[in-house]
Amino acid sequence: MRLLLPVLLFVVVLLAAYAPAPVSPVASPEATVRWENLQVLPDTLSRDALMGIMRGFTGALGVRCDHCHARGSEGPPDFPSDANPMKDVARDMMRMTWQINTETLPAIEGLQEADGMQVTCYTCHRGGTHPATSAPAEGEAAPVERDRNEHPHGDHGSDG
Repeated sequence: MRLLLPVLLFVVVLLAAYAPAPVSPVASPEATVRWENLQVLPDTLSRDALMGIMRGFTGALGVRCDHCHARGSEGPPDFPSDANPMKDVARDMMRMTWQINTETLPAIEGLQEADGMQVTCYTCHRGGTHPATSAPAEGEAAPVERDRNEHPHGDHGSDG
C-alpha cells in the first residue's frame, strides 16, 4: 500500500508525457482488466492508459512492440512472456526514471515542481535505442539515424 501513491504518480507522469489525450491511469471498476505479468506498472491500468504508455516507449526509442516483447508462435507479440531480455531492461529503465522523477529531481535545490521538470525515455533516447553519450562528429549521422540502420540486438526494431 505504501508504494501505491508513488506508482500511480509514475503512471501519471508517463501518461502526461506520452498520452495523446487525457486518459484515466486506472480503469473504472466496470472496465477493469487484469493484465498478466506487469511488474512495474500497476495491473489495474485501463487499456487506453497502458497502450498510451507503450506507444510512448515505442516513440521515444523508435522501436516496435517486439523490441521488448517476445514474438508469439503465430507472429503477434506474446505480451506476458519474459523471453525477450530487453523487457527486463525496459523494466529497469522504468524504475530508474521513476527514481529520478520522485527522488533525484525533487532533491535539487531551486528546482520547483511547477517548473514541470521530469525525465522521460525521450529525454535521453531521443528516438533511438541507445542514448548518445556525445554529440556526433561533424558530418557524422545523428545517433537516431545510426540506430535505425544498425540493429545490434537483432531484428527487434523492424516488425511489431
